[in-house]
Amino acid sequence: MEVRDTRFLIFAIPGLIAILVIPMTLAWMSRRTFTQAAEEHNPNARPYKIAKISLANTGEAVSITGEVLKVSFKWLNRPHFQVKDGTGTIRVIMFTAPSEDIKPGDTVNILGVVIKNIFDRPHAAISAVSIKKRNTKTT
Repeated sequence: MEVRDTRFLIFAIPGLIAILVIPMTLAWMSRRTFTQAAEEHNPNARPYKIAKISLANTGEAVSITGEVLKVSFKWLNRPHFQVKDGTGTIRVIMFTAPSEDIKPGDTVNILGVVIKNIFDRPHAAISAVSIKKRNTKTT
């Protein structure tokens, strides 16, 4: 016996469309917000060496340049980066995926705000609004 009840399509098709469209829309909105935040913080950000960043700088807009040692939580679209320069290392947290694919070994420019490191309370971290690969090619 065959049953041809197609009423479930009334709910299934819009549901599938929503499952695809909602995350894409939220990601687009998040990237747009972070782009606006980067434009706002860029003029106020002071360049720092990692060793000079401490909890005393909490809330300050900073920019750093360093090499990515490790990438975590990328699969959650909330990547954390361990970044080093010649003076030290720091955790950099993003609350959206960066526009570029950042991997260990990449040299990056980071713009963000100093926060408490939630994984290592006595140390600072950076909540990044922008992370971009640095062009290291020489001509």
